[in-house]
Amino acid sequence: MARKDIMKASERTRQQILEALAAREFTVGEELPAEARLAERFGVSRLTMRETLGSLAGAGILEVRQGRLNRIAPVAAWSVLDPEIVEVRARLEGDTSKLVVALMEARRVLEVGMSRLAAARITDEELSALEEQVEVMRRNVDSPDCVEVSAMADIRFHEIILDAAHNPFLREAFHTLAQMLLRVRRETSRSRQVRLEALGWHDRILAALRDHDEQATAAAMASHMDQTLEATREISLL
Repeated sequence: MARKDIMKASERTRQQILEALAAREFTVGEELPAEARLAERFGVSRLTMRETLGSLAGAGILEVRQGRLNRIAPVAAWSVLDPEIVEVRARLEGDTSKLVVALMEARRVLEVGMSRLAAARITDEELSALEEQVEVMRRNVDSPDCVEVSAMADIRFHEIILDAAHNPFLREAFHTLAQMLLRVRRETSRSRQVRLEALGWHDRILAALRDHDEQATAAAMASHMDQTLEATREISLL
């Protein structure tokens, strides 16, 4: 089997095992069957199953123990950056609101700092790109049918500021959160009030960036992050 075929089969098998976890067919602390038995159960080769188990171990779901069977790790050890894993976690725990708040706290730390850098480094082209995203949000603020459009414009606005900071380490850190942030933003964007408040803060941030005012930009971003945090306190990713 070609490498790409193994990877595709491994991804499908990974999804099946995650579904089994969500259905409580496997439970935390339980030892998984041996690799050969798992391969037989899921109808894949041992090589494919080995890839799958490696992926799950890398995501913190499995504890790999030399000379012993792999074991399902405590939920607290599971990756919080993979939406599929977070969904399984939500189905098991029944609530992920605290996890969402933790995500937004991490976002605040990153975005306030990167906005300050962006204020000093942003280009005219990047400012124009920000203006385009704000206008997309403005056009859709009263349209409940455009939640996805608003959410994408919101995330893109922040990605442009990230790019304007011209710091590859910040870019990498932010992108690890991007999938989860988009998922949360889709939920908060369902509220017209939240869309209006976000638009207002984006206008303030953009104005401060145009002036290359580092302090005002960071202050506006901090207030925007506080507003966003409040909007997400009741969200659960079920």
